[in-house]
Amino acid sequence: MKIKRNEIEAGRPSTGERADDRALIKRVETAMLRRVKGLKRFRKEIPLLLRRAIDEVIDAPRTGRFTVEELEKTEKTYLGTKVEILLRNWLRLPKGQLLDLNIDGTEVDVKNTMTGNWMIPREAIGRPCLLVETDETSARFSIGFIVARIEFLTPGKNQDGKRGVSAFGKTHIHWTLHDESYPENFWQRIGPALRQKIVSRPSGTQRVDALFRLVQEKPISRVQVLAVAPQKDAMKRLRKNGGARDSLARDGIALLSGYYDKTLIEQLRLPKCEKDEFISFAPTKEPAVQLLRTSGHIK
Repeated sequence: MKIKRNEIEAGRPSTGERADDRALIKRVETAMLRRVKGLKRFRKEIPLLLRRAIDEVIDAPRTGRFTVEELEKTEKTYLGTKVEILLRNWLRLPKGQLLDLNIDGTEVDVKNTMTGNWMIPREAIGRPCLLVETDETSARFSIGFIVARIEFLTPGKNQDGKRGVSAFGKTHIHWTLHDESYPENFWQRIGPALRQKIVSRPSGTQRVDALFRLVQEKPISRVQVLAVAPQKDAMKRLRKNGGARDSLARDGIALLSGYYDKTLIEQLRLPKCEKDEFISFAPTKEPAVQLLRTSGHIK
C-alpha cells in the first residue's frame, strides 16, 4: 500500500468543505497541538510514537515475529487501539464518553489504517475524527482530521455497522501532517534472508554477534537486541567478558554505544545514535584503527 496524495495540500481545507466543519477542525487541531507545544514538536515526536505502537504490538522479543505481516488479524485490529492509547497518553487527554478523545471539550474518534481504509462507527458520524495512516513498506505516514459527514462515507457497511471514508470524503481530510517519514521497521529494512542468518544462530550471544557483524554502520536499538536475545538481562550479551563485544573486537569490529561513545561516534562520522542505540564499525583507515585501539574498542 502506498499513501496517495489527496487533491488538497497538507493542512489546507478542500474546496466545498463546510465552513463550520473547517472552524471545528481548526479549533480541535489547535487545541491538540497546544498540548505538545506546537507543530514542530508534534512533527518530531509523532513518528516515534507510531513506531513504538507498531513495535509493541509485534512484540518481537516475546513472540519471535518481526513484521506486521506476521500478526494475526485481531492483532492488526488492536494496532489501532494501541495508537489511540499511546496518543491519548502522550497528549494527556481524557477519554470521551462516547469517543476516544476529549479535546478542548469536543469528543474525537481516532482511526488508524495501514490499508488506506478508515472505518467510521455510527457514534462518530457527524463528529470529528483523527485519521492516522501508516505504511510499513515505505515508512511514510499521514495524520489529519475529518468531520465524518454521511456524505463523506461509503454507503456500504461492515458487519459492525461501520462505513469507510469514500474517495470523495478523502478530499475533505484536513492534514496536520501528510506523507511524512517515520522510523523504519528495522527487520523489514534488512530483509528476511539477512534476518534468518541472524536469528538462526544457536545462542543469544551468537545472535547478537551476528546482528552487529552483519549490520554495520547502522544504529541498532535496545529493542532489536532484545528481539534476538530475549532474556531478563539481554544487555549482558553486548558486554565484554563473555559478550559479543569480545568476539567483535578480536575481529576488528568496534561496538559503540550512543550513550557512552557519543563523542567517538561523532569523530568517526558515523550515523547519529540515540542513547539506547548501538552501532558497529570495522575501520579500514589507520587513523580510525588507532583511535579505536587506543580507546579499547578493538584489538
